[in-house]
Amino acid sequence: MKKLGYLLLPLILFSCQNPASSPKDEKLAQELMQVADSISQLMASYHYNPGELQGDAYLEVEQKVKELAQNAQSKAEFREGFNGLWQDGPFSHVSLVDMERPATAMADFVDSLRVGDHAVSLEWMGKTALLALTTMTGIDTKERVFAAFQEIAKQSADTLILDLRNNTGGTFAGVPLIGHIIEAPLDAGFFVSRKWWKKHSETPGFSDVQDLRSWRGWSLKAFWHDVQEAELSRVQFEVMEPHFAGPVYVLISSKTASAAEFTADALANVESVTLIGERTAGQMLSQKMFDLPQGLQLSLPIAEYYSTRMGRIEGKGVAPEIEIDQSQALNLARALCRGANLDTTMAMLQAELDTKKAQPLAGEEIYLLGSMNDWGKDWQNSPQFKYIGKGQFEATLSLEKGSYEFKIAPMNWEFDFGAATDQGFMELGAEQSLVKKGGSPNLKLNLDAKTEVHFILDLSDENDPVLRVS
Repeated sequence: MKKLGYLLLPLILFSCQNPASSPKDEKLAQELMQVADSISQLMASYHYNPGELQGDAYLEVEQKVKELAQNAQSKAEFREGFNGLWQDGPFSHVSLVDMERPATAMADFVDSLRVGDHAVSLEWMGKTALLALTTMTGIDTKERVFAAFQEIAKQSADTLILDLRNNTGGTFAGVPLIGHIIEAPLDAGFFVSRKWWKKHSETPGFSDVQDLRSWRGWSLKAFWHDVQEAELSRVQFEVMEPHFAGPVYVLISSKTASAAEFTADALANVESVTLIGERTAGQMLSQKMFDLPQGLQLSLPIAEYYSTRMGRIEGKGVAPEIEIDQSQALNLARALCRGANLDTTMAMLQAELDTKKAQPLAGEEIYLLGSMNDWGKDWQNSPQFKYIGKGQFEATLSLEKGSYEFKIAPMNWEFDFGAATDQGFMELGAEQSLVKKGGSPNLKLNLDAKTEVHFILDLSDENDPVLRVS
């Protein structure tokens, strides 16, 4: 299933009903048809490979978008329905959002964006460093990666675990990750624009780029310009100091996407690196934003990427060297750092996983996500619910005096447990029935003083989830 690599959007189902009949509905249909036509025109003008737009899969989605424009009862329904169609579209990095700023200003905005310290974390297990990134976007994300490798060198780490399991991509923070680990300049791959496909029918190879200068820079605005102007854009990474020479375990999952799988693929060229987990999302294109009528904004892919190691990543994903459920990838990496036998450890972890799958939610990891941790972005303060038996899960978090809103969900928000009503107010010592669905109402909790709060999620009857707070 295709996922949106850079902009994460809600998904709703829509149904095609009879054409609108009132004057107001006719006006809306005309406006949305104008949007649909503009989308088709932008695709035809900027998509990286015009030939792909002649395929049955694209033409089918294009037709469904036009039908949606005729039948949607609001702009919001059209927007969400469009993103639902493209969730399973023939290529990734297509999305529709309400415009917050003109497309011409988006690159400047992203180039100056600071996302906060939740994007990067560095923890220690003896001499093993655990470096986790949840995004590749942000000036500060890149800065924290540079700082992390300085600290790793200062502490004389002998092993590194790089966790990209919840990283859906972004911009250039993967560059220092690669640069500090490679031992020599690395030709990782190249981007291909529509200018190539206008002149050629064959897929390019490394021989077509080996005489080109590699693209250099940190600006998304410059990259978007350059990648569209050139037929091919070479990607070569330079060695950065301090160099980390020890074993590296890179954790990946089906959620690892876009610039994160680009990073994982490049690192797989290094002998000291082992990829552990699941095949990545297979969403490795470069997208750009374009303004539409009715205050909407379209993202579409302007370049595709080919790896020198494995060819096209889009639609395929990056395969791990050691395949294991992503929930056990970190446990496996930690065991290998301690010198454990791979086969023995794999068997033990698989047995644990089988036990979890017999539990409610089949072992899915769920977390307390809310205003107390920026809805999971501050992942260090997003406690995981641990299974304690009899269908119950427990989490504990110390909270300051104040008012909080929250839900219980996996990090990818494929579903959530929220309030069964729009009220959702909870009191310490009380319990409340929950509803499990995407977009449920928030739960609410008011605290008169700093409190260590215990949350018990009871799924002994999965059709009637209950939360107790004390």
